[in-house]
Amino acid sequence: MNNIMLEEKIMKKTLAVLGLSTVIFCGGVQAQAAPGFFQEVPLSDWSYEAVNGLIATGHVNDYTESIPQGRIMSRMEMALVVDDAMQNLKAFAPADQDTIQKLNKEYYYDIKKIHLLSKLDNADLEKAENEVNGTTFTEEEKAGLKKAASLADKISINGYARLRNDHYLKDTTGRTTRANMLHVQVNTTYKIDENWQAHADLGYRNSLSGFDETKSLSPNENQTGTTMDTYVTGRMADNALGLKIGKWNEWNIYGWGMDIDCDFSGVQLDYGKKDFKTYLTTGKMDLWDNGMGGTREYEQVTSLRFFYPFDKKNDINFGVSSSSAMASRYQDPSQGRVFYYYTHAHHKFDTNWDLRAGIINSDAKRDNTTPAAAAKAATKTKQPGRWIQLQYKGSDLQSPGSYGITADYRYEPALTWPTVTDWCGLNEHFFRLGVSYVPAKNILLDTFYTWADEIDTGKRDDMFRFQAQFFF
Repeated sequence: MNNIMLEEKIMKKTLAVLGLSTVIFCGGVQAQAAPGFFQEVPLSDWSYEAVNGLIATGHVNDYTESIPQGRIMSRMEMALVVDDAMQNLKAFAPADQDTIQKLNKEYYYDIKKIHLLSKLDNADLEKAENEVNGTTFTEEEKAGLKKAASLADKISINGYARLRNDHYLKDTTGRTTRANMLHVQVNTTYKIDENWQAHADLGYRNSLSGFDETKSLSPNENQTGTTMDTYVTGRMADNALGLKIGKWNEWNIYGWGMDIDCDFSGVQLDYGKKDFKTYLTTGKMDLWDNGMGGTREYEQVTSLRFFYPFDKKNDINFGVSSSSAMASRYQDPSQGRVFYYYTHAHHKFDTNWDLRAGIINSDAKRDNTTPAAAAKAATKTKQPGRWIQLQYKGSDLQSPGSYGITADYRYEPALTWPTVTDWCGLNEHFFRLGVSYVPAKNILLDTFYTWADEIDTGKRDDMFRFQAQFFF
């Protein structure tokens, strides 16, 4: 079992425990999980070396990969591995059997709770009813337990809270606060069946410093700063064809040319059962046109994108897209759609170094219908956009003390870039140095400084950011 499968198994059991505890408490039955079920096992504990020794024998059926160095496990996670070894005890050498028995004694009560959850997962309440502190459940309580276990399997919740401080350093105005922002996002997924899921993503974003007057940082938000995105995802044709339909936020480093932070309403299809993937997306998208001086709140977009990983160290992403012309990008609105074409490659040198690079261009026509637009006609906004990023190491939310360092160069001429990406201003190029650090599990601190200027005028537009993020 790889690490992703292990995480899925652990998450399922965790949700079942939470659902079980809630129902028992609300039903008036005095039952409580033994202390320490979710407690972290210290990295210095002997269990890590012992369990990895068992996994190395190849007899722990569901676990073929060792626990990564520095990975902190909960008692429940450790108990899952020990229980798996217990199920295949006779296959181990005598010395390993002694180790398993010691581990079984150490995690005895944690393993008991896992067995109870397994019975609940199978709706075997008749056997489980006497195993929670000797309590006998009523028929009503049995129904509640069964419903809770089923619901825990179907619903998953994740999200984050973000505190952000941005400052501009310009030629004429000096240091100015761009935003002191609070952003909370809660994403809920309901598993309809093995192939289909329904999603509801609720967000709240508030600029605490007057970045804008209505709190809203996107046309998708109302004046309270809240968003609600609902959509459905699923797979068909023996998992070869995927579907996403509804309204969602799209941030994807492999997106329409480069990374895009926008709100999308429409349909996305992806095809490919193996490595090569094809994505077709059509609908309307907020590309920040009216937020940068244009008139449109949304653009009509159709995109065809391809992704292929050559191996574990190399992949390529390329495609084409068309979207409504945008005044904020100096584009002539009478031309209808603008056609973009791009490619983006990624190479992983080793466990520490990653390199990404990309290029994008378009057939956009200039807007020369107004004096202001005519003055821009002689600008250098038609050159292809380009991007390169070098990363050292990388922050891992599950590994306290991990960090990453990135160096970016972006050249984003207005006519050839479909959106203002990654906090690069309109018609600008920049060099950025960023650092991220994980002080504790699921907490990320990141900061960067951007040396930026406008492509045609050279006007300075440096920006500094400090950000703290908390994930759950």
